[in-house]
Amino acid sequence: MSEKPSTEMLASGSRIASVKSLSFTEAMEGLPPSMIQLLVVLAPTIDVVHRALLLVTWRGGYVTRVQSWILLMGYVLTCMYGYELLRYAPQALLLLVLGYTWLCRSFARVTSQRRASDECGTGQTLRKAVSQLADIADFVSAVYECLLRPVHDVLCWKVPGYGPVQLVVFLLASWPLWLLCVLPQHLWVTPFYYAKTTLSALGASAPAVALSNYYHAHIVPAVYAHMTTNAPRLVALFTKLSVWTNVYLVPVVRSWDLAHMPLKLQMFPPFPIAALTLRHVLLVGGVIVLTWCSPWATLIRAALWHSAFVRHVVMTVVRVLSGSETVASRLRPKPQPKQKNRAADEFETEFVFEIYENQRWWIGLDWTAALLPQERPSWSDSENHAVAPPASFSLPQGSRIFMPSSRVSGKDDLRTTQWRWIDSEWHVAGVQSITSSSYTPKKSMKASEAQRLSKELATEPTEPVEVPEDIKDVARPMAEPGVSVDVDDEGWQYGDNAWEKLSKQSGMGRYTRRRRWLRKAVLIQSVEYGVQRSS
Repeated sequence: MSEKPSTEMLASGSRIASVKSLSFTEAMEGLPPSMIQLLVVLAPTIDVVHRALLLVTWRGGYVTRVQSWILLMGYVLTCMYGYELLRYAPQALLLLVLGYTWLCRSFARVTSQRRASDECGTGQTLRKAVSQLADIADFVSAVYECLLRPVHDVLCWKVPGYGPVQLVVFLLASWPLWLLCVLPQHLWVTPFYYAKTTLSALGASAPAVALSNYYHAHIVPAVYAHMTTNAPRLVALFTKLSVWTNVYLVPVVRSWDLAHMPLKLQMFPPFPIAALTLRHVLLVGGVIVLTWCSPWATLIRAALWHSAFVRHVVMTVVRVLSGSETVASRLRPKPQPKQKNRAADEFETEFVFEIYENQRWWIGLDWTAALLPQERPSWSDSENHAVAPPASFSLPQGSRIFMPSSRVSGKDDLRTTQWRWIDSEWHVAGVQSITSSSYTPKKSMKASEAQRLSKELATEPTEPVEVPEDIKDVARPMAEPGVSVDVDDEGWQYGDNAWEKLSKQSGMGRYTRRRRWLRKAVLIQSVEYGVQRSS
């Protein structure tokens, strides 16, 4: 897992952000036509997804919260009766959709409002779609950082102190409990019923009947006479228990015959043992997801977490299940930083900048950065476009953009972006020891001189050159097994005259080479909601 940038690294290499507003004309000119077409086509879908996001996160005011309650109740009813509805009345779903669209059309006609489908392609619709996409991107980034990325790091062995080993132990330990809950009820009752039937059949056999008659005719009277003489109080107690059992317990047990007793969730066994189904899992999980961001659920979690007893119990359970102190220590409350005046969210996205250093081999000059005019530049990106070398490469400039707020009507959201370096300097891919501070480029000849040499070489007659045996042993075809396409000790990859067949092997026929310089940076995006734009 990548570490957060330190203060020293973040302090260096940042660019000052410029303030500007989101102009629709500039945004459309900056987007390719295919992207504009996609926004026009998907604008209604984006609006539906954004509306669902507002309902799930309980944002948007009183009306949206009422709709969130309706969504929660609808989900509960779907989990409880969705299967029966799909099985016995699937036509009702289409009837509900038709009824909903008819009500929407009627409401729009009465209130003289245009539908969203009638406004496709307008500037207001596209501007709204861009704003909603930005809000959706913020939510996805938050979910990735808080949920998806930690799970991915655990599954990929990237978390020290708590790895897949503890996760495997937890899964194996919880598997019997899961089976105890999800196995059907008849699998628990059937073995006991078969045992009862088998014992009844054995008791009805001739040897068992003869043994029972002998026991009741000779052993029981002798034992009873001995106990009456030596332990009369014990005999009286057994007599009372026998009478109570025959009068009260036996009729109840016979009425609850295991062969015919209906096992309900509220009766036997206790829920969720032998009663948990996929419907229950979806119901509980969905209710937790739909109510996680609600104000009352947030208040309850905060109130419970303020209790030292609750924190101690949770950390103890986590410590026992994980077998690690690291995870439990992360749950301890930390001092909260000072809150800003406005509600703001901050997201970080890491990028890797890569620059290719290209060189060509010339007779008598060895490897030099002077390339032919018609080929790639000496410093290029992955698409062979000219870029600045690492010594003079600078990060993109930050920006501050006002966009229509998707949360507070009538106000704007201030979105600030800023680039900062994570790595202190550039390094060569595959060779961490070669950095931009320790590398000194060689002096190269001018491009005109390189072009003149190339023309002279092209006009001179060439003779076949005999390849030495020691070179043949080193230069193997790339298709052969065991050939590595990695870089050499200095990070170079060598190719032919057309920059093809790149490999780490240098020698005959290798006239070009390149190596890749890498440096990590982080894009910090902060969003302040409900900002009043100054005129």
